[in-house]
Formats: sequence, structure tokens, C-alpha cells
Amino acid sequence: IKSTIEVAKEVYTNTNIARNPVSVVSLAYRKLRALNVKSDARFLIIGSGVTNTNMAKYLKKHEFANFTVFNRTLENAQKLANELNGKSFPWSELENYKGGFDIIVTCTGAAESIITPAIYKSLVGDDKAKKVVIDLAIPNDLDAEILNNYDVNLIAVNNLQEVAKENLQAREQEMEAGAA
Repeated sequence: IKSTIEVAKEVYTNTNIARNPVSVVSLAYRKLRALNVKSDARFLIIGSGVTNTNMAKYLKKHEFANFTVFNRTLENAQKLANELNGKSFPWSELENYKGGFDIIVTCTGAAESIITPAIYKSLVGDDKAKKVVIDLAIPNDLDAEILNNYDVNLIAVNNLQEVAKENLQAREQEMEAGAA
């Protein structure tokens, strides 16, 4: 086992295998980081399942701290909000939320878009600043119509899956280089 670990470390250290992440969460974070988002950005986390929980913890680890969590089950929203030192609300309160936001991170199991143009309009209010939406749901939670009417930087799971596939191929090439 020790020699396996040493070889793995050597491959990891002496190749570019780690340069290209393949997890959706790390890819989404990289895209977000490339937008130079301020550390005091206001996040709305919609859904508290595994993907959003991982994304939120990743954001907290990178020193973001302003989180509001919405979930169908308030208890689950509260659990994640407590881990993030944030606030929690039932999903039914989303359209009434007036606390403002800079970034929405959404991942629910809904069969259709849950962030409708009416809900988005209510969330944005008079704020004209460009927003970021990280939509990790399949199908997407953000209604595509919103992109026609608002200045939104969309980071969507379908785009990230393509990047993950390319990165996985690059990793395989690095593994072959490491084996040579």
C-alpha cells in the first residue's frame, strides 16, 4: 500500500492531473471565482440536497459568509443554514424574500423551472446590478426566459458537465504520461 501511495503522490505532483477538476461543484466554483465575486456577496441557496450542501460548504471554505437557504422542508434549510451561519426559510417564502442577492445557487429535484420570471422579478426588485446564477439542477431550475430580460451570468450544470468530460480526458492523458 505504501508504494501505491508514493506512486500516486508522484503522479499527482509531477503531472498536470490535478489541474483540471471534474466535480461539478469545483468547476462551478472555478467559474464563479473567475468572475471576481466579492467575499461579502449575498448568496441565496435554493435546495439543501447533497449537491447544494457541498457547494455551500465549498463557498464557506473559500470565505464567503452571507448565506440564505431556502428549501421545501424548512428543517433541512435550517440544518444547512446553521452550518453556514446563515438564515433559512421554507421554499414557499422565496417569492416574498426582499433581502436582496448577488448570487443564486440552485439545485432541486423539481420537474420544471422553479425560479420563474415572476419570482426572479420579485427577488431582484429595483436592483439593476448583474447577477450570477449557478444552476446545478437537471432540468434547470432557472426559467430560460429570465436570461432574455435580465443581466445574468449563468453557470449551468449542462455546460459544466461538458468541461468535466474534457477535463477527465485530459486527466487520462496525464495518467498515461505518468505511466510512461
